[in-house]
Amino acid sequence: MEMRVRVMHDYGCWPLWVKRHEDDIHHNTRPETLGLSSSLVGRLGAWQQWGDSKVNLADPHDSRAVSRDEEAAFEAEGRLLVERVRSELPSAIVYYRHDEPW
Repeated sequence: MEMRVRVMHDYGCWPLWVKRHEDDIHHNTRPETLGLSSSLVGRLGAWQQWGDSKVNLADPHDSRAVSRDEEAAFEAEGRLLVERVRSELPSAIVYYRHDEPW
């Protein structure tokens, strides 16, 4: 099985989850450990911070309002990041959140 890379936001985690042939588990992975360009690593970090900014983890009831437009823009950026990661890791299967190929 080739390496599978899931691009997915999760609070307080790196936005890349890697599944290798050794096991069947997606491991949260620092983007720079995969040999991605510094530009892409920065963009992934910015997207992660954007996602984290939507919820106040100390008090979720005190989180800011997120508009439909912002949520759509966040989703679109995530999908663009999939394409960027895919272009830099051509031998990997790269997908967005729950779009895992079977």
